[in-house]
Amino acid sequence: MPLTQSELSVAIDGELRTGRDAALSVWDHGFLYGDGCFEGLRLFDGRFFRFADHLARLQRSLRILGIAHEVDVQATYDVVCRVVAANELTDAHVRIIVTRGQGTPGIDPRVCPSPSVVVMAYPMPPLLGTDPVDLVVSSVRRKAPGSVDAQVKSLNYLDSVLAKQQANAAGAHDAVMLDDAHCVSEATGANLFVVRDGVLRTPTTRSALPGITRRTVLELAEAAGRRTDVVDLTVGDLYTADECFLTGSGAGIVPVGSVDGRRLPASRPVTEWVTGAYGAATRGSELTVPADGTHRF
Repeated sequence: MPLTQSELSVAIDGELRTGRDAALSVWDHGFLYGDGCFEGLRLFDGRFFRFADHLARLQRSLRILGIAHEVDVQATYDVVCRVVAANELTDAHVRIIVTRGQGTPGIDPRVCPSPSVVVMAYPMPPLLGTDPVDLVVSSVRRKAPGSVDAQVKSLNYLDSVLAKQQANAAGAHDAVMLDDAHCVSEATGANLFVVRDGVLRTPTTRSALPGITRRTVLELAEAAGRRTDVVDLTVGDLYTADECFLTGSGAGIVPVGSVDGRRLPASRPVTEWVTGAYGAATRGSELTVPADGTHRF
């Protein structure tokens, strides 16, 4: 029987604790102000997928936010392996969180002497399932690039939460968010692709997170000789797409069935190819959770 949330082990600043005992200070600026960032990566059949790429993106987020924490790949790998092993997981979602740390009230980051680092690992099926999903276009705009840079996977997801509420109210599975130029950005927690005439098109990362799964799909397509295009997309491009799908570490590859009630074609040959190629890529991951207690990256 899977462990409950209270039974799952969590690492806080490198120390393992059970979920029921894991806690950060209420004065932590990650809690008070959403001041921090995180990464979510996958463990497939005991193998991590693109571990180093996720840590590199975490380091970029930290540098943009000015949080003084250098990501040590080997040390982070050690902690992640300890958490995964403690929870007896072979398939999991791993979340690495770095906050500004504990400080006094007020948003001045100088009052936080050292960051807090949390590592979690838990079972999680694809967030949106595997069946085609229905999307609506949200009125909530992505703030980037005029506010927080889209490269930052920050702890503040309020714009996504508000857009998700609109999707829920409309009876849809998720929402598409636009940027200030009225171009497609992404879904509430996943990147987006459309297919037209066999070409895979995805929005720029001007206002969308540069997703690791998004990058993987582009690399797989290009290696297979399939045409790709990173370009501004409009809502009309969604309505008239031959196919559409979402990508993300938490979501995987998710086919889209409709946008704003407009049904997309039921035939999805490119999406099916992407799903198969991505599945093969995840099974080929080389970085494993060691069984002998030695953790060498």
